[in-house]
Amino acid sequence: MAPNESRPDNVSSPAFEAQKALYLQSAKLRNLSPLTVRQLDLSMRTFIAFARSQGVTEAQGVDGALVERYKTHLMNRVTRRGTPLGVSTLGERLYTVRCWFDLLRKKGHLSYNPAKEVSLPRRAKKLPRGVLRPDEIEKLLSLPNLKVPLGYRDRTMMELLYASGARAAELCGIRVGDLDLSRKVVKVLGKGGKQRLVPLTTTCCRFIERYINDIRPELVTGVRFAGNNWLKQTGTAEDRLFVSAYGGLVKPNWLGSIMKRYLFLAGITRPISPVHGFRHSIATHLLGDGMDVRYIQALLGHNSIDTTQIYTHVERDSMRKMVKAYHPLETDRRAVKPFVEDKRHAHTR
Repeated sequence: MAPNESRPDNVSSPAFEAQKALYLQSAKLRNLSPLTVRQLDLSMRTFIAFARSQGVTEAQGVDGALVERYKTHLMNRVTRRGTPLGVSTLGERLYTVRCWFDLLRKKGHLSYNPAKEVSLPRRAKKLPRGVLRPDEIEKLLSLPNLKVPLGYRDRTMMELLYASGARAAELCGIRVGDLDLSRKVVKVLGKGGKQRLVPLTTTCCRFIERYINDIRPELVTGVRFAGNNWLKQTGTAEDRLFVSAYGGLVKPNWLGSIMKRYLFLAGITRPISPVHGFRHSIATHLLGDGMDVRYIQALLGHNSIDTTQIYTHVERDSMRKMVKAYHPLETDRRAVKPFVEDKRHAHTR
């Protein structure tokens, strides 16, 4: 949902509710994440609230003209901050409606998809936000205190983030049994329940091995109290690889907070995603060192190579900056005259 966007009216007709439930059930059967299902539910509730305002109480009463009016409604809608909905949010709202009606058509509830001909807004491809330089990665890796359990765990998480390019939720979901340190690989559960095997560096495997053998057992029992509820968290991590200070699960939001603190300690103040920054960085560094973009696609778990191609733009941008910073003719501060008058031909002018 867009920041501060007001939620739609929850009241809707029984017909719409049943048709919405059918689509949400289909999404769950496709093993979509709970967050994705909630976003789909919100998109449909937004449309249903608009359709009801137009006097329509079921999908059979929707036509292309109504969907076009809905698109205009979204384009004119603003958040509580007074800003318009983003292009990505607008596209997601319309795309969800299109997929919803397409499912109803396939199930025989509709004779055609009324949203099929409605054009979706084009979303401009943005460069990844914040790529860390290799020296910045080294600085971050040197910050955790390896003499204490939490510091060693944090360093191990950093090593795994930079080695695998895993997303925050993927890292938090890794179980001890997903690791095969003899083969130097880890099984990662990505978006849509898709699994992939990701190779690990030798250094990363060494940190993980000691963490599992010596550090994790201590963390599981809980090394820090958490108010009156710390006992409830102790031991709840089950077989997850990374454990909180209270012996509970490490969650993505918490992981982001920890990495954000290390970015602050490293003096890195430019906008960088605390966890995703490692993912952007390893992709950019591997591409810069000559790895084929198709292997990077497999490493990151992208469905389409078009998503991975964006890192080629990052690399070109980095290349331009490096040329400007280090090329002899760029660093030469002498005044240079592009055109020098040729005195031999001065009389002809």
